[in-house]
Amino acid sequence: MHMHMLVGIVLHTTLLAIVGYALLFSASKASGVVALIGRVLGLWVFLLAILSVAAVVTAPMFGGKPFGLDMHDHGGWMHRGDRDEGPDQRVTPSAPPAQPAPPAKP
Repeated sequence: MHMHMLVGIVLHTTLLAIVGYALLFSASKASGVVALIGRVLGLWVFLLAILSVAAVVTAPMFGGKPFGLDMHDHGGWMHRGDRDEGPDQRVTPSAPPAQPAPPAKP
């Protein structure tokens, strides 16, 4: 596992845990529907934190890709202008080949 990936997942998970804790804390002070929404969002954020750790831990089982997904695929719709193919590329037609001049008659 690369060191930058490990540092990234630790920071990412820490941030998600802090946000989840803040949501659950504020939901405990609220009442009614607001408390329910706060609890659901807090649990959702904690679930995302757990899944992000699981993605990094299981990445070696999937060829280095979290859950087998290629996270660095730059051929998607956002990078369509970078490719040399596709309908949105403007291609100017080349000039037809030059015809040889007919031989001069004496």
